[in-house]
Amino acid sequence: MLIYKEKYKKPTLVTAAVLTALTLSACNDSDDDTTAGRSSKPKNIILMVSDGASWNTWEMGAQWQSGVSANELTPYVDMEMRMGMTTYPLTTSSKPTNDADGDGLSYDATKAWDETLVAVDENDSYQTAIAGYQYLKSNYTDSAAAGTALSTGHKTYNNAINYDNLGQPLPYITQLAKQAGKATGVVTSVQLSHATPAAFSAQNLSRKNMTEIAQDMLTNGNVDLLMGTGHPGYDGNGRDMSALSEEECAATYACYTPYDTIGETQWQALKAGELIPSGASTPWTLIESKASFEALANGQLSVTGPLVGIAKVRWTLQQGREADVLGADAKQPSGVKKIASVPDLTTMTKGALSYLAKDEDGFFLMVEGGAVDWAAHANQTDRMIEEQVDFNQAVQAVAEWVEANSSWDETLLIVTTDHGNALPLGLDSDTVPYQSVTFKGAEVLPEVRFWTGQHTNELVRLWARGQGSAAFTPLVRGQDSGFVSKVGHNSDGNYVDNTDVFAVMQAALPDSQ
Repeated sequence: MLIYKEKYKKPTLVTAAVLTALTLSACNDSDDDTTAGRSSKPKNIILMVSDGASWNTWEMGAQWQSGVSANELTPYVDMEMRMGMTTYPLTTSSKPTNDADGDGLSYDATKAWDETLVAVDENDSYQTAIAGYQYLKSNYTDSAAAGTALSTGHKTYNNAINYDNLGQPLPYITQLAKQAGKATGVVTSVQLSHATPAAFSAQNLSRKNMTEIAQDMLTNGNVDLLMGTGHPGYDGNGRDMSALSEEECAATYACYTPYDTIGETQWQALKAGELIPSGASTPWTLIESKASFEALANGQLSVTGPLVGIAKVRWTLQQGREADVLGADAKQPSGVKKIASVPDLTTMTKGALSYLAKDEDGFFLMVEGGAVDWAAHANQTDRMIEEQVDFNQAVQAVAEWVEANSSWDETLLIVTTDHGNALPLGLDSDTVPYQSVTFKGAEVLPEVRFWTGQHTNELVRLWARGQGSAAFTPLVRGQDSGFVSKVGHNSDGNYVDNTDVFAVMQAALPDSQ
């Protein structure tokens, strides 16, 4: 039987002055009609991350769903705390540079909205001639550094999973939440040990060490629930690889890399019910079938002890599926039939809530729509919409759960992204700077022009609701008038930094002063 002991130092806290300011703001929260009778801190903290969602990615999803803007779509319409958020890393290096100041990166609103025509880089296949676009395409974060900022409150180098630029491990939010007596969970629509879920449950010098990260996640005892993809027995179309012909197997990379997400030793221990994380008295319970995820979501499956759910697909729940294998479905934005044997992000989220809510002291939950980023890298308008809609529906499920099983007086919900990706704009945005994507109504694909296949340094969108959401107000770093006029996310252009999300969540935990 594999049993592991805790090996991490006690987490450090943000400064007392910041915590005091945040706590006072939380006590004066005005999300609902009255704050009378509220405790100063929420019982439950939920962070939801649509990975790689640029400004217009949110609009693309909302317009497809209901023909409305993102801020008019339920549940975002009810989230009165709306801010921008900066995401730049400490350094764009892929390894520690041993410099506490990094590259001195920042976000400059003047440069971000600069409409000046400039020379095109000869290596730029997108032929970007607008200065602001070029700026937004430079000095961007990756998901590891961005996830680390959200989870630890520290900016770092690209590739880092809760390590600083001096090569030292950083304490992260689920450690703090466990220390405070809360249940903890991480849910993603991509591989369990991918960058964002890893940043909320592990530490590693490089996001590329996925099997090491998976071992850490499964053994360190900081997370009670883990859900995602990366199943060693299935390919990207949800096919059982043991049932594939030799020819079919030769055509899929998954056959040759079954343990690229979770190592064979950990997988076999999980399957045998013999993997016990640090601090636990019982081994992980593993669920794999769609029916099991649905039973958990419906309250029909009760699990004692830590729970890990690995859907029967290798890379993403749906984004990586292929029409040649699955066939057509005209109802989907991509026109491709969905994999029927895997749960959606909403089902996984409901299951996580059902499981975590049993804890009387409340919980911390991070939910990632990870494949929005994968589709953005490929400039796939249709798949971006599918993934963003899936994420939006999961957010709606959380809002419905709060109102049915908790309240906004005892729950804090934060919705954002870790960075932009692809910079989707209108078809004429080469001559009309920052032109909005053209929409033609619900369930009609919009006209989009992409300006990169990589991440961006743009000011991204953040929503918050519930107890503690007002704690963002004293953390405002600046105002961006272009964010108001071009994006329209809020009316004042106020923005915070991604490290401030950690500060708000940490201040919301018990005994943080």
